[in-house]
Amino acid sequence: MTSPASGAPGAADLPDYAPIPRSALGPALNDQGYYVGRVERNLYWVTDGVYQSAFLTTRDGVVVFDAPPTIGDNLRRAVDEIAAANGVTNRVTHFVYSHHHADHGGAASLFGGDVVRIGHEETKRLLLRDDDPARPVPEVTFADRYTLEVGGEVAELAWHGPSRPVRP
Repeated sequence: MTSPASGAPGAADLPDYAPIPRSALGPALNDQGYYVGRVERNLYWVTDGVYQSAFLTTRDGVVVFDAPPTIGDNLRRAVDEIAAANGVTNRVTHFVYSHHHADHGGAASLFGGDVVRIGHEETKRLLLRDDDPARPVPEVTFADRYTLEVGGEVAELAWHGPSRPVRP
């Protein structure tokens, strides 16, 4: 697609860019710089406008899925906010790594040492290699599938293989 030459009829009426659709901007962040929303029932998502995380509240504790460092302490604030609003505990009991990258798990250490950390066996191997104190190594690992049950809730974790580029 080309635009009309400068000075051509109608050239002044064309924008320099295509406007970003409102739906692509994501939700408005609160004063602390995050948004927390319900996915369904007691499963929530948190974003800082770039990265996302999720957490599941249960009667026995909270399960956190990923902790991007850009969200950092705001993830803790989001858990506290939702737990208080729903009258459940805000104690994080489990942390699930979706994978080993620091941009998704770099704030995993915020939840202390008494959290059960779960990840794929390859995630554990890579975290051991990286030796990053911000990303504690998972104690519970799985090869293909893992069923996590906490406070009457179930999360099915599965590994579907390494990422591969899509070929046309």
